[in-house]
Amino acid sequence: MRKELLKGLTDEQIKKVEACKNSDEILALAKAEGVQLSEEQLAAVSGGGCGSTADPVKCNQCGSLNCEKYGKTKNLWTNEWNYKWRCNDCGNKWVWE
Repeated sequence: MRKELLKGLTDEQIKKVEACKNSDEILALAKAEGVQLSEEQLAAVSGGGCGSTADPVKCNQCGSLNCEKYGKTKNLWTNEWNYKWRCNDCGNKWVWE
């Protein structure tokens, strides 16, 4: 996770975040620690943020940045959420883990 997203956390909390294996664990940790996540932190944890200047999502077919998250699906093997993306320029759809 980018260092600026960890701003405001104690060294102990940062170590706990770094030990998390997925976004669900990070969200549970934030709740247990009583930490209110910013919009940018929530977007980073959820894998979202299309159009974000920090980590824009790029279409894997045409390279456009005009993409949007339109759903999610659960990976049965890892029990983690994968997000469904759509390119508004070429119509390509893909799943991003």
